Amino acid sequence: MADTIWDRLEECVEHLTDPFRASEMVGWFRRHYPDVKEQSLRAHIQAATSNASAGSRGMFANRQPLITRIEHGLYRRYDAEPALEKSQSDGQPRRAVAQLPPEVDIEEAVGRYLGDRNPTARYASFDYCFNHFQQHRTTVAAWGEPTGMETSCLHLGFYLASWGMLRGSSDLLQRSARHLAPLIETIAHAPAQVWDLDLDGYDTTGIDLVYRTALDVRSALRPVEASDILVTKVMLGVFGCVPAFDTYFKKGFGVSTFGQAALRRVGDFYQANAPAIDRLREPTLDFTTGQPTTRLYPRAKVVDMTFFIAGGYTGGVARRRRLPARLA
Repeated sequence: MADTIWDRLEECVEHLTDPFRASEMVGWFRRHYPDVKEQSLRAHIQAATSNASAGSRGMFANRQPLITRIEHGLYRRYDAEPALEKSQSDGQPRRAVAQLPPEVDIEEAVGRYLGDRNPTARYASFDYCFNHFQQHRTTVAAWGEPTGMETSCLHLGFYLASWGMLRGSSDLLQRSARHLAPLIETIAHAPAQVWDLDLDGYDTTGIDLVYRTALDVRSALRPVEASDILVTKVMLGVFGCVPAFDTYFKKGFGVSTFGQAALRRVGDFYQANAPAIDRLREPTLDFTTGQPTTRLYPRAKVVDMTFFIAGGYTGGVARRRRLPARLA
């Protein structure tokens, strides 16, 4: 739960769709945190703005911003795009080298995440959801079919519940599984390329596809105000094309928001660690038998597990699992 106005503003920004107005932030707080005074909120909005002066940001000047002002009263989520610098040799602008995420023992983190893995454990819901959508790509939205709309809504809904998306403060908690039907329709009509996209395809085209798909997913969930966390968890559980940008992942990976700059960093991390990540792609579990399938975890899932642990999560996964010999 958010404890400070800054934490609550970060939560607010994650839920709003770019671009958004200051009035939308104020309205969101009135619905969710009516105890926050508008004067204090507006002071925090100023302090959280990347292109505000250091003086006006006050005591928060050293914090990573949350938003960027596009024009008067209009904002977007802050995207830590590397700044352009002057080259010392030719005077032409060049892109600064992006900050790399902290060093992490990928095998250790994945081993800890999978420490309690079994067919009835909470996070196995990912396996069943991912297997369903990958196996039945062409029929997930078919009404009346055994593997169609109803099953798709139930699989996705239970996966999201297992992964914390139906907590008390979530708008999704007030909806039934049928609310997901327009989202399933959107998933069924997603570009064919996104179904097979993984971190090894994170070139400019691949990253743009992830970002555009995220916009479609967010739109399909309306009137629920879908956060980046919810959107990316949907995309991980269905397509396996992006890590879930939740609090632990963002803290571990060293980013504040989901955006194209953050996706480039994810792609760069994969390229720098491809052998280890590919080696740790465990088989998903089958719902009927509880046994491993021939379908492997996507690379995005391995990176998601890694930085979920690196970000400080310990509940239920604290004991390190000894990985199979093929992963040693």
